[in-house]
Amino acid sequence: MPTLTEMVFRVLIIGSRQRFDYAQMRDALDVLLANRLSDVEILTAGGAGVPALAACYAASRKLTLTAIPVDHIKHPGNTEERRDEQLVELAHAVVLVGVPSWEVRGLLDRAIAKRLRVVVITSGERRELNEPEATDDRDGEGMVRGLPD
Repeated sequence: MPTLTEMVFRVLIIGSRQRFDYAQMRDALDVLLANRLSDVEILTAGGAGVPALAACYAASRKLTLTAIPVDHIKHPGNTEERRDEQLVELAHAVVLVGVPSWEVRGLLDRAIAKRLRVVVITSGERRELNEPEATDDRDGEGMVRGLPD
């Protein structure tokens, strides 16, 4: 049985398919995960944009990567909801790269409902979305804090 020090810390990295500066994301993740880097597993929905950058980050830091893309055959009709459910169930924290968009709304809503820590990385800033009522859906305003040690 693993001890608490041997447990994996799963971070779900979400964001849109739009372009985002990899170096900026990498540097912010290095700071956020500094105390946990050796035991981090990166979770992603797979695909282009931020999910692809998350995969590059995992590879560059030699971290385990788990991608759970939509499965239209296994879950016809509700593929995104099932995938979002799986990802959030596995996650201990969420990093939203860029501004919240319709592409990640389901994941973000589930993470907030589960009371996961959600850190937002945007243009040189790092912010945390706290409670659902404390967030502004347009720009993700919130308190600044990192991931738990």
